[in-house]
Amino acid sequence: MEESWTPWILIYIGSFGPPVSAAAVTWLRGDDVRAWASQIVRWRVGGIWWLAAFGIPVGIVGVTTVILWAIGGPVDIGRPLQSPALVAVVFLFGLTVSGGLNEEPGWRGFAQPYLNDRYDALTASLIIGVVWALWHLPYFLIPIAPHSGFTVVNQIGWFISIILLSVILGWAYNSTGSVLIAMVLHAMVNTADILLPLAPDQIVIDDVIQETAIATVTITQVAVTLLVALGIIAYFGRESLARVEIPGSAYIRGGNR
Repeated sequence: MEESWTPWILIYIGSFGPPVSAAAVTWLRGDDVRAWASQIVRWRVGGIWWLAAFGIPVGIVGVTTVILWAIGGPVDIGRPLQSPALVAVVFLFGLTVSGGLNEEPGWRGFAQPYLNDRYDALTASLIIGVVWALWHLPYFLIPIAPHSGFTVVNQIGWFISIILLSVILGWAYNSTGSVLIAMVLHAMVNTADILLPLAPDQIVIDDVIQETAIATVTITQVAVTLLVALGIIAYFGRESLARVEIPGSAYIRGGNR
């Protein structure tokens, strides 16, 4: 029986809830929707931020791969690299409908600056991370979604990773005022996962998923992501991250824009 695309279409339409809600609330408050939306195309932020957006996710996967190889984890560093065409397709998919445009204008472009007004940058990012993780819960209940097949350790690790990623994304957004940078960083996190050279014959043996192997990968990648987040916090401080302007509002925060 041919699989229907209808559930996936509905899922991806629903995933645009954050930016749609952000635009609606901005408009209802009488703020400037155009100013809010302009963050999506703010690309003049300096080359270092583009390097960070593309490089940090690849770096996390690279370090994870080296650690797994060193401890005898389920990786095969001799595997051929993914084709550039596949990487480009996955990246563009992530940039538009799988984490980028369908999420970041809401989470970072709207929630982050408003929470920055009440809390320090770290607390604001952690609050968004928890809400963001809970927002994904339906994916774990929908049978066709990959999340529904996650092992328990993988589920826990995924939620922790979301919260840590929120800290990294919050830092990038707070320092640039660019939703586009957050979109690219988010898309690259999703894309970099396909670059991890997992060894299929160690992940699944005799049609049985090896939970220990998956746990090893999950814990290692979460640990590396945690080190990146802690490094950012240690260097910039939970209070000292740049603050961005709430688009269209009557008051402005200090910091880079």
